Amino acid sequence: MRIVDIARSAYTSTPAPIRRRLAPLVALVPRSLKYGPAFERWRRDIKRSEVEPAFAVDRAQSQLQALLTKASAGSAFWRNLLGAAAFATFELEALASVPITTKQMMREAGDAARVDALPALIQATTSGSNAEAPFEFLIDADRSVREFAFVTTAWGRAGYRPGDARAVLRGFRLDDANASHQWDPALGELRLAVFPLGPAEAAAMADEIERRRVSYIHGYPSAIELFARHLNNAGRRLAHPVRGIFPISEPVFAHQRDLFAKVFQQAEVVPFYGMSEKVAFAVERRGEPGVYTFEPLYGLAELVDDAGQPVATPGAEGRLLGTGFISTGMPFIRYDTGDRARLVEAATRENGWRLTVRDIAPRRKPDFLIAGDGGKIVATDLVPEDVTLLRGLAEWQFAQGSPGVATLRFVPAANGGASNAERLANALERRTDGRLRFNIEQVASITSGAHGKRAFIIQNIAG
Repeated sequence: MRIVDIARSAYTSTPAPIRRRLAPLVALVPRSLKYGPAFERWRRDIKRSEVEPAFAVDRAQSQLQALLTKASAGSAFWRNLLGAAAFATFELEALASVPITTKQMMREAGDAARVDALPALIQATTSGSNAEAPFEFLIDADRSVREFAFVTTAWGRAGYRPGDARAVLRGFRLDDANASHQWDPALGELRLAVFPLGPAEAAAMADEIERRRVSYIHGYPSAIELFARHLNNAGRRLAHPVRGIFPISEPVFAHQRDLFAKVFQQAEVVPFYGMSEKVAFAVERRGEPGVYTFEPLYGLAELVDDAGQPVATPGAEGRLLGTGFISTGMPFIRYDTGDRARLVEAATRENGWRLTVRDIAPRRKPDFLIAGDGGKIVATDLVPEDVTLLRGLAEWQFAQGSPGVATLRFVPAANGGASNAERLANALERRTDGRLRFNIEQVASITSGAHGKRAFIIQNIAG
């Protein structure tokens, strides 16, 4: 029932006043109807693909063949780019012969890259990165339940079942600007305000999580960290245990994992990697922080070097490409995501065509500072192993405008102050062997971006 698939996407994008009126009615719809039969079929196939590599390969290959044929038949742009490859009997290994596409190519192609009629599509936009303008494109109006099938299957590792309530910390605009939370009964979401998020707001959120017996927290790691830090500073532990932490959109740092383990002792952290363009989806391996395995039914992920050749040596770095199967009305084929990663295991028929990588470096924000000698000092090197160095700091962030010098912005905790920030800055200078000098700046709050994210590093060095 494609109408059911479209309905979920339509509800989530409906203006707030209308959504408020619809929510009580949507909440009464049984799960089997709310998500539709396509959702259940996808979940079954995803789980089967995890244990049957041959099934995963056959399914990925048939989806690739269908995508190439559809793209070439529906668009002169794709027909010219793909040539005869679109109509050949296509093996997965032959994908490497297809030209790589870039964001600039897709931007210039515009509507010429579309293969489905406009009523079947909706507009999407990336948030942009640094000096780069946002990228506008089209995605399938009915893709939401397909995508949600992958997300909920990943979350199932922590015991989550579709329909279970989640506390969500992302950039929501609540109806009451002074409220700390808002309940959406249709989606089972307890929406929590990301900004402001002080001790009083965190206490009110915790009360509501306990009252509704919510077992899962979903959102930006930086926001979940701040919530957890306030609870920890107050010595509070939730009476109803949290079973899963579902971080999105930002890297998860070691100090955040340590804090989550301390405050939410029964929770499993389940990060996944995805993109607005819907070309690739990967889930972090259990027990291996920072190692992600891609789902071949969602799309085909590749790791190539700067010359466009497949990366074959474990540990070698490359560019992530994606060919998406979830949204095909404006196809993305061998699309350069702009992200980089290091190879752990190449995709093969034996492993179900699952690429595994580590150290994904996202395109949006450069998670590094520039040392005086021009070298990069990555974000993970700026997180102290001794967490006692963070005492007295409620929030902290780095900003840089010139090489060799960075500013440590901090919000003091109740009993903290400049001396705590100076202690951390001095420790980081020693840790970087003097390649970076840190100034400190006390601020009232760490500013959130337009979508409620708190960047760990604000990098303002041109280029």
